[in-house]
Amino acid sequence: MPKILVVDDIPAIVDFSKEFFEDAGFEVRTADTAPGALATQQQFKADVILLDLNIPDGGGILVYETLRTHQDMVPIIFSTGKPEALTNIAAMVNVSMLKKPTDPELLMVEVRKRLAAKPAERPMNPVPPPPPRFPPGRPQ
Repeated sequence: MPKILVVDDIPAIVDFSKEFFEDAGFEVRTADTAPGALATQQQFKADVILLDLNIPDGGGILVYETLRTHQDMVPIIFSTGKPEALTNIAAMVNVSMLKKPTDPELLMVEVRKRLAAKPAERPMNPVPPPPPRFPPGRPQ
């Protein structure tokens, strides 16, 4: 059973999304703040996160950055009424964006697309780590 974490501070959206995904066979957890999303993901380990951009106590970008800092590459679908606020999406790893209000069928297509991507097919970090530094005088 696929697992989805729905993060939004609007109760009607959370309630609809929870019922919608449970009816489709998903195991669903919800959160309404950035710290709540991070704590839930740490315990739940969702396969995909539906994440509102403007959630209390830090916002969706904080959630994204914190997860990536901890090497959690879970697919994230940002959901926002203001897509122009997400200016750096091209530089983000394993992320897509849907504009609110979202057509439920379009939402399900995007979730299934994210779930179907094999880890090797998911975009990796576009900035490679720096090369290792060897001590002076040591052969490389």
